[in-house]
This record gives sequence, structure tokens and C-alpha cells, in this order.
Amino acid sequence: MGIHVIQSQRVDVLVEAMLKTVRKPAAHPLEVLKTQHFIVPSPAVEAWLTQRLAEHQSICANTEFHHRIRGFQWSAYQWVLHDQKDLVRQANIPRIIIKWRVFQALKEFIQPEQNPLATSHALFPIIQRIYASADRLEQPLERQLKKQSMLYWVAEQVSKLFSHYMTYRGHCQKGCGEQCRCPTNWLMQWGRDQALDLEQMFFKTDSEVSGFMLQQAEELEAWQRWLWQAVFHEDFEQMQQIDQLFWQALGSPEQPGKALRKLPKQLVVFTLLDLPPQQLQFLRRLGQYIEIFILHYNPSQEYWADSVDPNWKARYDARVKQRFLAQHPQANDAEIAQFFEQFTLHFNAQNRESRHPLLTRLGKQARDHFSLLSALSSGEEGVWADLFIDDYQPSLLGKLQADILYLNEPAAHQYALEQHDDSIQIHVCHSSLRQLEVLKDQLLHWLSQGTKEQPRRPSDILVLSPNLKEIEPLIRSVFAPPPSARDLGNPLHDSSRLAQHSVYLPIQIAGVSQLDVSNAWRAVAGRIRLLQGRFSLDEFTDWLGLAASLQRYELDITQLERLLELLSAAGFKRGFDAEHLQRSLSADDQDYRFSFKFALDRLALGLAIPEHTLFQDTLCFAEVMPADFELIAKLIQIYQDLAERRHWMIAHERGENTRAEQWLKRLMQDIDEFSAAGVTALENVYKIIKKQYRMLTLASYYDEQDRHALAALSLPLPYILEEIEAQLAAQLEQAEPSGQITFCQLGQLRPLPYKLVVMLNLDSGKFPNRNVQLPFDLMQLLKPQLGDRSRLEDDQGAFLDALLLAQDKVWLFYNGFDVNDGQVRDPSSILQELIQHLALIVAAPQPESALNQTVSIDGIEVPEQLRQLYCVHRLQPFDPLGFESSEIIRFQDQWYAVAQQIRQPGGQRSHWANQPYPLLTQDLQVLDSQQWIQDMIFPARLYLKSVGVENLRPEQRSDQAEPLLLDGLGRYTIRDFLKQQHDTPDPALLQDRLPIGKIREGSWTMSLVEQQQLQARLQHYAPSETTITRQVWKVRPDLHIRLTLPKQGAERWVSLEASSARAKRRTALWLEYLLWLAYLNLGDGGQQHQRIVVFSDDTVCCEGVSSNQARQWLEHWFKAWDYGQRQPLVLPSALLLKVAEKGKQHEWEPDAEQRMQLKDLEGLYKDWNDSGQFSAFSVADNEACKHHRDWQFILQEQDASLLLAHACEQFSYDLYQPIFWHQQTLEE
Repeated sequence: MGIHVIQSQRVDVLVEAMLKTVRKPAAHPLEVLKTQHFIVPSPAVEAWLTQRLAEHQSICANTEFHHRIRGFQWSAYQWVLHDQKDLVRQANIPRIIIKWRVFQALKEFIQPEQNPLATSHALFPIIQRIYASADRLEQPLERQLKKQSMLYWVAEQVSKLFSHYMTYRGHCQKGCGEQCRCPTNWLMQWGRDQALDLEQMFFKTDSEVSGFMLQQAEELEAWQRWLWQAVFHEDFEQMQQIDQLFWQALGSPEQPGKALRKLPKQLVVFTLLDLPPQQLQFLRRLGQYIEIFILHYNPSQEYWADSVDPNWKARYDARVKQRFLAQHPQANDAEIAQFFEQFTLHFNAQNRESRHPLLTRLGKQARDHFSLLSALSSGEEGVWADLFIDDYQPSLLGKLQADILYLNEPAAHQYALEQHDDSIQIHVCHSSLRQLEVLKDQLLHWLSQGTKEQPRRPSDILVLSPNLKEIEPLIRSVFAPPPSARDLGNPLHDSSRLAQHSVYLPIQIAGVSQLDVSNAWRAVAGRIRLLQGRFSLDEFTDWLGLAASLQRYELDITQLERLLELLSAAGFKRGFDAEHLQRSLSADDQDYRFSFKFALDRLALGLAIPEHTLFQDTLCFAEVMPADFELIAKLIQIYQDLAERRHWMIAHERGENTRAEQWLKRLMQDIDEFSAAGVTALENVYKIIKKQYRMLTLASYYDEQDRHALAALSLPLPYILEEIEAQLAAQLEQAEPSGQITFCQLGQLRPLPYKLVVMLNLDSGKFPNRNVQLPFDLMQLLKPQLGDRSRLEDDQGAFLDALLLAQDKVWLFYNGFDVNDGQVRDPSSILQELIQHLALIVAAPQPESALNQTVSIDGIEVPEQLRQLYCVHRLQPFDPLGFESSEIIRFQDQWYAVAQQIRQPGGQRSHWANQPYPLLTQDLQVLDSQQWIQDMIFPARLYLKSVGVENLRPEQRSDQAEPLLLDGLGRYTIRDFLKQQHDTPDPALLQDRLPIGKIREGSWTMSLVEQQQLQARLQHYAPSETTITRQVWKVRPDLHIRLTLPKQGAERWVSLEASSARAKRRTALWLEYLLWLAYLNLGDGGQQHQRIVVFSDDTVCCEGVSSNQARQWLEHWFKAWDYGQRQPLVLPSALLLKVAEKGKQHEWEPDAEQRMQLKDLEGLYKDWNDSGQFSAFSVADNEACKHHRDWQFILQEQDASLLLAHACEQFSYDLYQPIFWHQQTLEE
């Protein structure tokens, strides 16, 4: 029996030592089947140790792992106290149960409108803080929700606090008995309702504790003491009682071996990350009964338990001298020196000074563990074994590790750095994204250097970051899988082009829930949360587009697209149904159109009546296809599922007393529903919910008599969902090493060795993280005790471990420049300390060089002797200078191709205007007159069609807002609909078009009036519109045009248009007129034929042209059409006829060569160059402006005004002057 400590600076050596010493020859053959118990600090060490055991023994079996000493402690209680297992279960309270009990205990105090407690009450400060958080809200319900939310946050913090206190402040140091007042035994004093002597517990120097700090600490102590005594003291006493029963059972004189046989004979503690004294004491006592092997990772073989931080030592020495001067104001320097020498000898302070400042600055946590273990293994039966190995590579990293092993005091400028020594590299970048891009390049190069004798594998690489959650999306982007794997859902995707310049590196982001798990949970929670917001088409699309949602409702991508297309076309804009909209609309607004239910009713009715007609006040949807039947059935099922869960999120506010246990049951049923549909990613989420359900059920069973019992715990569902998501997010603590390149939060994979260790984002302010502090924590305010754990020391220790456990190389990354302005930034203080230490030990390149000399690399000042360690990278990955550096290895990826393109000499690009495009020769070309007219109205479209280029427009997103007013397009749509109706229709036929609310009736009435006015104006020229027909005109043997014409014999062609008489429509009217006359072929006749169009604002008439004249003028248009196919014809009719909209006209005059030139060219230039600054419409859609997206695409880097002038000179007179002669606006 006894506690044996085996220590080494190599974790793999500890594994070998464990296999040799722990597995002794068995006295009985069946003893090999007994389970071997291990205590490990984290799941990461468990996974790593399991793999190593399997490698050494070919199998890893009969092993049971316990996370931390506390995990084994409670298992041991259950084994030994098997007859009292219910008592043990009752006492082992999970933190979430602590939180819920705190919430339950304080809930009654936040129900009144004002704080019900007297100012003298211990809880008054914390309850008043909760009330203060909601005092600016006006609505009573909002205030109550805010107070409830704040209380839950307080319960979360208190649960963390009490868990810490039970670990670090619940034990006696000296065996004082009932009246213990040890500084580590707060909980016993709180149980007796005794206040702590806070003033004595502050960390004092010569200055007194301020009154404000003392008051704050007293308030915190008072309400925490009240809560502890009222809610948890009895439970803690029960824990201590169980501990006493455990030791009594082990020491029972009646049956001495019975309890001992329930414990394992051996226990292995494999490395330690925390060592609370209370748990250490448990090990000390347990070592009297069983053999305990502690395999301890220790960076140094020397005794350094009493070494101190040199910075702390300097401050301490200064305070000693200050105290002496305060007592002896007249003392001279010699007397001060004599006193200090005597003081130093008396306290043995020389030996306590740090011989290696890097170890004592960053390894305080490891030093405390070493100190505690030194005292633990001092018994007679314990063995202390040192297995330190001097096996370091001759490199700077090896020198650093060896110095710490031997605790060598650093000698200034004694280490000669080899020219090719790259064991430590410092990479300076501009952003996290750039760091990852650089890292990928460097990893490719490092992996490519592997040999058969010394292979390099992805599993040899560990990448650490202090802010893994923030950069996770960037990691997935830079280290994305190959396109072929990513785009399996798209068989048409050409992955070869994307993959030719990229190499896939397998990665695992440890401790971050997989995307499929997160998305699957979003699908489950989405059915509950969707109805708490606006419920727009975009939100619905995002939820239904999740893989788990598609799987649950048995949809594929094509069906999803069709389903969303149907919903949008049927009028779904926002809102679920009338009940959902009532929450956000005023009481007198009862227009519930454009909701999901509105669109679904239309679609469902369209199955039976696929026409645009009314049935029982519901407008049928006419565009339903037979193949849509199944999709609409799915939509109905989705509606029912969402409606069933509509009130879950607000049930608490509605007064429904739903217990937390019931919510957890419902969530498990929902997950079962998805799992039954084949969704496998929800297994972890189900385990989390099941665990919470078991914990709550168990706690409720044991707390039946407690007034804070959880059986009646009524929690709002949002809090339970947050708990589940917090558990998913907390998987950083469950990080495990993988067989791939492992990305991990800094500090989670400790202390495991890797060949290459990379640390990202070592920026000032980001690492170490000094902002993560627990609110209300008295341990942070008061004097620390040996064994206490701190986040700052965790970060420092993690950095030191990563540095010392790297077997081959360490790469350190930080952002040395501001990504916006390029200003130089400092690295983390810890990285600066490392750089200063390296600068101290590395010899200068030239013996005569001045000490502390620096060189500048792109503005970064670095020590001259460390110049080769630095790699300063460019801002952009495609910067050609980044590929020219011989020091930085770059993979020739897609960025290399971009850099090559940038480096190519720039020549003059030939413009489209100067390169006539050769047309294909066709024996017969048949044109549609309407298409040809549209091409001539806007020649940019003609040219792009000719050259076969499609200028892609921004994807038109469906409008998510319901119509509040009728815009011009809306009025046109309604007038166009009315025009096609013979009788006055029911306004309900336009319920998918008319605006919502009270504007609806006014818009309908106004549209009817406008249509009646159009019909009345039409009566001036004809009783009704002229009937039209289709004919083919054989212009030439090789060119035919399909025309739209009035029926034979008509001399007046009258039409009604719901749109306005814009310039483009005037040109279209003119070309229709010319084509009609040309087809009639009346020779010099035809002047009496009229083409009249009644527009919404004007009536325009074309007349007075003969058929021969029409054919002659059409020849000019065909000539322009031929030119426009070969070269850009910059002559949009929207620009040339813009003056006609105002009743004006252009004038032409002959130049010196008798060619007709446009007089007002400056006016055209003004409209052509319009920037649209004062317009409500986008210039990208204005065909009369050079900023139209098609003109910009065609005329890029060309003089658009010069091309306009050229087109006007060549064609404007022949094409547009006749329009001003023969087209007029009729007065009515």
C-alpha cells in the first residue's frame, strides 16, 4: 500500500513506466480479468492513453477511466456504501440542479412590482440588482420577463460559484473540529451562519483595504451565506457524512476486508491539471488501503517547488526595503544592504529565487502541483521515481526544453543559432484568415518533407487557438474538403477546375460540435422557435432547407425549390396565420392576407379547382400541377406541426404551469420523430436531454419534502433550450485528439505530445484571456490558497506545456498589423516574454554587434539575432511579393495563378466597339416582330444576344414585405387584370395583389375608376380594341418576320394599354405601325391608316405614312439592326425619345458635308451621364443611362459619350426624325 509518484518530462515515458510497474505478475489467473482504474484530467487524455495502451498491448480492455479525482471519489463511495447507494446518489448534486434550485429559491422574491425585501435583508443587494435590470421597461409583462431572465443568469453564476466553493473552500486544513475557522473552510462557517472575517482574508501589503471593497465583499458574502444556508447546507453536510461513512466502512474492525474488496487494488492517476487540497487529502487517506500510482508530468527534474516568479521577487524585495526605511528613516545605503543580506540569509531566499524565469513565470500551476505532491509522497511506503530523459534535438527548441529540464540559469548570448534552425518560427500576419491561409501553405510544405524513415502524418500536427469558436468558420473555409465531396448534391458541378490547384488536408476541429449536429438541432428547435418572430419566407426557407428538416419531411432539393416557388407565387410574405399576426397587429387591423396559411389555403383549394376563381371567400391558385399534390400535402403537415408548437415558447407567460420534466419529455419525443425519419446526427443531443431528465427526476425524488423541491419546477422552455445549446457548446471541454490535423482550444489537449505544435492568434488582448471572470466570486477578491485554480494561470501553463511537449517544431502566429490601416501591433505579453528570453540566450550574429540591437522587417522591430525566426507575410494571399520571397515557402495554388496574372505586363485591350463581330451565315432567318422591336429599342440586348453573352443580373429576391401601397407596377397589374375582364369582377379575385389594411378598398376603387376612364377614352376611337391576328412577312428570301396585325380590312388599329406612354413604348408603337403598313404593301397608299394606343396617361397616334415610305424607313432600321449585331449600337430609344414624353422634339441640321446632325447633343449627354444621385430608381436599370448594367458591361474602359455621338451621327436622323413627323399625342 502507499502512494507512488513517477515523474518525467515526457508523457510517452510515463506510459512505458506505467506498463512496467503497474501490471505486476498476477497471483491468480483470473486476476488479469480485473478492471484497471485510471484517473485522467480530461477526455483528451483518456482517448490518447487508450490509443497508446492499445499500441503497446495490441488491445485496450478492462480499463475504466474516471475524469478527475472527484469522479473516482464518488464512484468509490458507491462501491463501498452499496447498501446506502440512494444516499450517495442524493448527495452528488450536478451543477444544473444547483442552478435550478437557486432559481426556485429566489423566484418568489421577484414576483411583486417592487423589491419586497427590507434593506437589512441579506438578499436585498442581489434582488435589487435584478429589479434594477428591468426598471426602464414600461410593460409589466416585459419587466417580469426581464427579471426572470436576470434571475436565471444569477442562478447560473451562483451554481458555478458554489461548485467552486465546495471544491476549494469546504475543507479544514488543520483538523480543527466543529469550530473550524480555517481560511479554506468557508462552508462550515456559513452552515453555522457565521460571517467570514473578510478583512483578514484580503491580500494585504502595506496599504489598508478600502472601505468600498470591504463593503462590496461583505454584501457578496452575506447573500451567498444566506443562499448556502437556506438551500445547500444540509446537502453539503450529507456529502461530508457520506465521506465519514466511507472511511468508517474501510476501517471497520468487524469486517476489515469486506469494504476493501469492493475497491480496486491499484489506482493510476495519469497526469494532473488541477489538484484541490480536499481531493488530495482523499488520495492521501486512500493510499493507506490501496496502491496509488501518480504518473506526473514535470517539466524540470530539479526541485523547484519553492521557486518564485522573478518579477514577483523583485517587487517583494522592494517592499521589504520600504518597510525597513519606514522604521529607520535615517538609514544609509550600506545599512539597507546589510539588513537585506541578513533578511535573505534568514529566510533562505537565495535558494528560492528562480534560476529559469520562463518556467517560474508561466509554470506557477505546475509548481503548486509539484509542491503538493512532494508533501503527499513523503510516507515510508511510497516510492518517488524520476524518469527524466535527456533526448533533445540540437536546436533552439531543444535548447529551451533542456534548460528547463536542468533548471539552467540562462546565460546571455551563449547559444549559437544554426543558420537552418527553424524549430521555432514566428509568423506575423494581418488577420486570423490570413494566418490560416499561411498555415495551410506551411503545413503542405512540412508534410512534404517527410521520409520513409521519418514519416510526417496529419496526426502529428496540433493547432491551438485561444478563440477557437470565433475562427471555426474560417477554418472550415480555408481547409474545406475537395469540391467533389462538397458538391455531391450537384451532379452538374465541374469540380476538376476548382480542385486542380488545391490539396486537401484532413482536419478535425476538436471540441466543437459537428455542423451536422448543430444543424440537426436547429431543425428540431426551429419548429418551436419559428413562430416567435416575423415568420418570413426567408426564415421558413432557412429552416426547411436544413438537411434534417428535408429528411424529416422526405423532401429533396428539387421538391424544396418547387415548394418555395409555390408558396411565393401563392402570396406568402410573412406571418403564420391570423392568430400569429394578431400578436403584432393592432386590434382593428384584421387583414390577415399574405400569411403562410393564406398561401396554403390557396394551394390546397387549387388542387380541386386549378383556376383563378373564388370559392367560399378563398382565392384558388390556378398554377397547381398534378405533380404538386404531394408537396402541398407536406406543407399541410408542416403547418400542423408548427401550429401544435406555437405556444411552447410563451407558455410560461400565458400562465401555463408546465414542469421542466414535461418539456424534456416533449423534446425527446421530437427528437425521436426526427430519428425515425433517418436523422442520425441527433444522438448526442438526445443523450444531453436524457441526462438532464434523469438528473431532474432523481433530484425531484429525493427533494419531495424540501420547500425548494424541483418536482414542481416550472421553467420557461427557452431556458431549457439554452441549457441544451450550452451543453452542445461546452464540448470544448470534451475535445479529443484525432488521426487528422487537430484544431483545438488552447489548454484543452494538455499535456499531450505532438511533433508539430502551432499556436494561432497570440495577440495582445486575446491571450491570455483576462476577461473571463466569474461574477460575485469571493475567491477572486480574497487571498488565494495553495491549490486554487485561475484562468490566467491555466492559459500560461497551457502555453508552457505546448512549448515543452513539441517534439520537432513550434510555430507561433500573431497579428502584427492592423488589417485596416496597417499599423503595427504588439503580440501577447506571454509571446513577448518568450521572445525576450530567446533574445537573451541566442548569440549575436557578429561578435562585435551591440547588445539588444534590432532590425526592422516591414515595420516590425525584432532582435537582430532572432531575424531568421520571423516570417512576415503580406496582407493578401495573391500579392506577387509573397511568392518572390525565398524565405517563405508557398504552394502554387489558385492565388499563385492570380499573382502571375498581376505580374503580366499590361497591354491595350481591344474594345468591342473596334472589333466587328462576324455573324453566322444563315439560309433563312425567322424573327418574331415583338422580339425584334425590343432588340431595336434597347440595342445593348441585341449585341449581347449576337455575341452569345449573358450579362447575369443580381438574383432577384422575392419581396418579403406585404404591399402597403400600390406602386406603379402594382397599379399596372390591376389595370391589366381588369382590362381582360368583360364584367366588373369581385375585388376578392385580386386579394393576392391589393394592399393590406384599410388601403385595400381605396386602391380597388381607384383602380376601377382608372379602368373606367381608360374605357371611356377608348370609346372616342372605337367601341372596343381591334382584334389582332398573326401573319408572316417575307422581307427578303433569307429573312422572314412573324407579325402581330389587326384583322384584314381594318384601317384603324386601336389598343388599350394599362401602362404609361414612355419613350420605349412610343418606339414600339412606331415600329408596329411601320411593319403593318409594309406588310399591307399598298404602294403610295395607306396614309389614312391609323395606329392608336390609349395609354394610362396619354393617347398616342401614328398616321400619314404610305406603305412605300414605311418600307423605306424600315430599311434604315434593318441596317441599324445589322450594325447592332456586329458592333455596339449606342442608341437606346429610352434616351432619344425622352423629350417626346414631355411633348417636345429633337431637331437636326445639316453639317458642312450635308449630313443631318442632332442639334441638342448636350442635352442627350446630360441624360446619358446621369448618376442617378437624386433619383429613387437604380441607374443600373435605366436604359437611357450609360450606368445601366448592360451598357457598363459592353462599354467598359471606352468613351461612352463618344460612342453615343457616333451612333447619333450615323443613325439618329434616319431612325427617329420620322417619328416626330408622324407620331402625335392626341388631345382629349
